[in-house]
Amino acid sequence: MGILQQDYNTQRTELKISEYGRSVQDYIEHIQSLTEKSERTLWAYNLVNIMALLNPEIKLQSNYQQVLWGHLFQMADYSLDVDCPYEIPKAEIRNRKPDQIGYQDTNIRFRFYGRNLQNMIERATELEDNELRQELVNLIASFMYNSCKMWNNENLSNEVIAEHLRILSKGKLHVAGSEITVTADNTSNYNPRKQQQFGSRNNNFQNNRNNKNPKRNNKGKNYRRF
Repeated sequence: MGILQQDYNTQRTELKISEYGRSVQDYIEHIQSLTEKSERTLWAYNLVNIMALLNPEIKLQSNYQQVLWGHLFQMADYSLDVDCPYEIPKAEIRNRKPDQIGYQDTNIRFRFYGRNLQNMIERATELEDNELRQELVNLIASFMYNSCKMWNNENLSNEVIAEHLRILSKGKLHVAGSEITVTADNTSNYNPRKQQQFGSRNNNFQNNRNNKNPKRNNKGKNYRRF
C-alpha cells in the first residue's frame, strides 16, 4: 500500500506537454541521467521518432522535425545537453510575452463599408496617375454601392457615393457623380420562396387525399357533433 501511495500523479513531476504522456517524460529524465553526450544524443533521436508516432498530425507541418525537437527541449526544461540538428531553443524566447498588437483607435465613419474600404480610399489619394486613380475609385464606388445594398437594402446614387468618398478621404478626393462608373453585383440577390407556396402545396396534397376518399369529403356535411 505504501508503494502505491508514493506513485500518485499528484506526487509526480508536472508534465510539460501532457499530450505525450508520462512515459515520454520519464524517457527524457532517463536521457538527462546519462553521462555520455553521444549516448544522450542517440536516445534523443530515438525519442523524437517516437514522438512523431504519438503525434502523427504534426507531420502535416513542413518543419515538424524542428517542432518535435522544440517540444523535446521544452519537456526537458531546456536543460538537455545533446547535439541538436536545429538551433537549440531557449527558455527566454519561449517565456517571452508577445508584443502588444496595435489597434487603430479611429472611428469608422460608415460602418457598413468597413475599415478596409477606408484604407483603400487612403491609398487612392496617394496615387499620382489619374487614370489608375480613376479605376481604383470606380472599384471602390462599386464596392460601396453593393455593400450598402446588401446591408442597408438601399441603392446609392453616384452623387451620394461621391459625397461619401469626399468625407472618407477628408476632402482629398473630389469626384463628380457623373465621373463614377458603378458595377452592380446581381449575383448576391436572394429571393426566398414565399411561405404561401408551401401552404398551397399542402392544400393540394389535402385535396388529393379527399378526392381519393369520398367519405372524407362528406364527413363535414352530414355530421353532427354532440
